[in-house]
This record gives sequence, C-alpha cells and structure tokens, in this order.
Amino acid sequence: MLSLALPKGTSLEERTLDLFARAGLEVKRPSGRSYRGRIEYGGPIQVAFYKPREIPFVVESGAFDFGLTGADWVEEADAKVEVLQSFNYAKLTNGPWRIVLAVPLEHEAQQIADLKRGLRVASEYVGIGQRFFRDAGLSVEMVHSYGATEAKIPELADAVIDVVETGSSLQHNGLRILQTIRTCTPQIIASPASAADEAKGDRILKVIRMLNSAHSGPARILMTVRVPAERLPAVVPCMPVGSWRVGVDLVDTDVSVLQGLAPRKGLPEMMDAILEAGALEVAESDVLKTVPNYPERDMPNNRSGR
Repeated sequence: MLSLALPKGTSLEERTLDLFARAGLEVKRPSGRSYRGRIEYGGPIQVAFYKPREIPFVVESGAFDFGLTGADWVEEADAKVEVLQSFNYAKLTNGPWRIVLAVPLEHEAQQIADLKRGLRVASEYVGIGQRFFRDAGLSVEMVHSYGATEAKIPELADAVIDVVETGSSLQHNGLRILQTIRTCTPQIIASPASAADEAKGDRILKVIRMLNSAHSGPARILMTVRVPAERLPAVVPCMPVGSWRVGVDLVDTDVSVLQGLAPRKGLPEMMDAILEAGALEVAESDVLKTVPNYPERDMPNNRSGR
C-alpha cells in the first residue's frame, strides 16, 4: 500500500487537487472537509491531508511514503527527504510564490545593509529567517508568528518575513518589500526509505509522470500544418522538435500534413516562420496532457535533491 500526504486548508489544496484530477488521479473522499481519501491507480494509494508545514515531518518519519508541499516548508523543516519533482503553480498564478523581507513604507532602510542590529522580525519561517540573517551578517530577534504576520508591526516586530504571490496584501498593510529571500514552488517529496525501495519508488515515479504530463499540457498546443510537397524541406526545420508526419491531404495528395507539440511561449513567432516557409495553414488545438514512455528511473527532473 502506498501512502500520500497532501496539503489541506491552504492555497495549495485546490490547485493540487485540480492537478491530480487532470492527471487522472482524482482523490476520492467522502466530502471536501474529509482528511482521508484514496486514489485508484496501480493499486490503492491512501491519502491524508495535513498542513503544508507538517508534511515534511510526516514524510521524513516514514509515516507516509511521499507527499506534496511547498519548497518553503521543506527548507524550514530541514527535513531529510528526497525531492523528486517541482511544479510551477501557486494559488492565483502559474508561477512560484516568494518569501520576502518587508518593512513599513516609512522605514529608512533601502537595502539589507541599512538594517540595524537587534531588529525584531516576525515570521512563520523562523529557521529560514535565522539562516538568511546569519548569512547577511546581521543579528536580529526572530519573533515566531502563527499567522496574520503583517499585524505584528509595530507592537511586536519592526519587520516581517512573509509569503507573497502578488504583493497586494503587504501593500494593503502599509509594508514594502526590502528583499526577496527565495522563490518557492510545490514539490513532491519522498521518505528516503520509500524512494530507495524499488517497488514503491517506481510507483511514486509513475504518479509523478502522470502529474508532469497534466502540468505541462496547458503549456503546449498541438500544431497541425498543411504543407505543399515542394515547400516541405523549408517548413520541416521550423516545426517543433519531435514533430511527426500524419499523412497527406485527402483531396490533394501533394500536400503533407504535419503535427507537433509547440510551447505556447514563442508560438506566434513559430507560426510566422512556418507560414513564411510556405505552409498553407496552421491549426492549433489544446492539449490536456501527453504521457511519454520512458523508464521511470530516468524521468526528467527526477531525484533532483534539495
């Protein structure tokens, strides 16, 4: 039996469950408030929901084979886990979130070097804060915050280390970012024992393969291109890497039909190049996911370390 810990009651929960569902790995549970569920894939996967900060500990201990949580909590916990995969999404965007050092708008400091010794800094990330200021050569007092960190100023703290995605919450509370400490993404982590176990490790990597495919799908489109035979040598180099020939036009057999998976980034320029090379037309279709066939132990970005 494989066991998985997922984030509950935070910004990661909804986006993570959506990713699993798009990968065909729907987490079935009695209700949205339930802390237990299961995934039917390659044998049942038992799922439990925890706060993201708890997941590195329950995975490190071996209570769960693997889990998904933010890179910030993996670093904060300094957990001895295997980081197998990172994804690029947050609550509101398809990008990372940030841990930042912020001060009141009227604060005199414009950079870290301007801060004075003994500064009181409120944060949920006490470990990350201590390491950051130690590396900066600055002695500060870290004030452990259990939420609503911006409210700790001015009575309990002079500055905060907090999570931002858009930065609007800090602005609404009269704070400005002095420095970004690190960027964070959701990560799949595994206990060292489960990662080393051949059977469990391969099952975990198969789950990651499906998640990877669903995650990368929206970033690409399926491009279908009709090309006259005489323009084929000019068009082929403009196609996405790994493209293939589908066949020929049903009416005009001198027209070839090509397809390829193209990244959305740079897509207009790619289409321009294909049409300028002599293609008759380019059709674009959405891609839900593509699942490559490669040995799981050779999976891209797999076992990246921490």
